[in-house]
Amino acid sequence: MKIQKTNRLQNTINFKAREYALIRTLLKNGEQQVFSAYRLDYSDRTFLEKMSSNIRLKTLTEIQHYPDKILRSWKKIINNAVLMAGFNEPEHSFLLVKEKTPCAIMNYKSMPKCYLDNIASWPVSKNNNVKLAGASMFKLLFHNCEKANTQKIGLDVMPNSCINLRKYYANMGFEPNPNKEKFITDMFISRTKMLEISKQMDSFIKIKEIENPKTINPSKVLNIKFLQPQAKQ
Repeated sequence: MKIQKTNRLQNTINFKAREYALIRTLLKNGEQQVFSAYRLDYSDRTFLEKMSSNIRLKTLTEIQHYPDKILRSWKKIINNAVLMAGFNEPEHSFLLVKEKTPCAIMNYKSMPKCYLDNIASWPVSKNNNVKLAGASMFKLLFHNCEKANTQKIGLDVMPNSCINLRKYYANMGFEPNPNKEKFITDMFISRTKMLEISKQMDSFIKIKEIENPKTINPSKVLNIKFLQPQAKQ
């Protein structure tokens, strides 16, 4: 895998986030919400680094009182995802946005055996978590892997999470890997299981790819002032 060569002018002003899909979700209370998913590449790194610097998890989650080690682990995933957004094929990176405010990021390697590098969500404002943001990212992953004929998805479990990740991933259909010599990851999901879980998720998460996607400058379109009151959309 090679990272693209740095071009300072391009890295400063030529952003290339591309519209990818609209994701509609149905919450348990019957409320509907819509996410926009954008595909990222190296030219978005300046924006993403600024975004990450504004995600001050200790303040954004102040009522939960998470220990510092959990906040550090959480932020590490976000920072790793920002870093991986600069890599070429087979790496794929996506940003999830709710009402113009980023709320989740994901990267994975698209191969016959896919590897999920990073996936993380965060509050869009102080103590304002976004329901189904993480699940929507997994649905997008399954959607894309189904199209790519991916046979297996693997992931490693980050320690010191604010939730029980092994249980969360198990609910997404992943299971512990009994034979790490063949596929070196903590957990995995087979294509058959992935298609089964993805179909189940259709009842509350639906993905529609954008037919004629536009390229945007995320610094002009998206809001990353997470600690300020969110403007009405």
